[in-house]
Amino acid sequence: MKCIICKHGETKEGTTTVTLEKGSSTIVFKEVPAHICDNCGEKYIDESVTKELLKKARKIVKNGVEIDIRKYNIAA
Repeated sequence: MKCIICKHGETKEGTTTVTLEKGSSTIVFKEVPAHICDNCGEKYIDESVTKELLKKARKIVKNGVEIDIRKYNIAA
């Protein structure tokens, strides 16, 4: 797809790191599937992946974790 930020690049499949913060909790997901612009580096994450990240993050925050770093794994 054409990048909506720079309007010049095309996105390619890859992975990225996503950091989420809520209150005193910081959660870092590594190796998250994304579409990345080959020109400006803008990252686009599919809606289904975003929903899964938020679901996992809510569970982590609910358990009282302050800092959590993990590899993204849809099955886990």
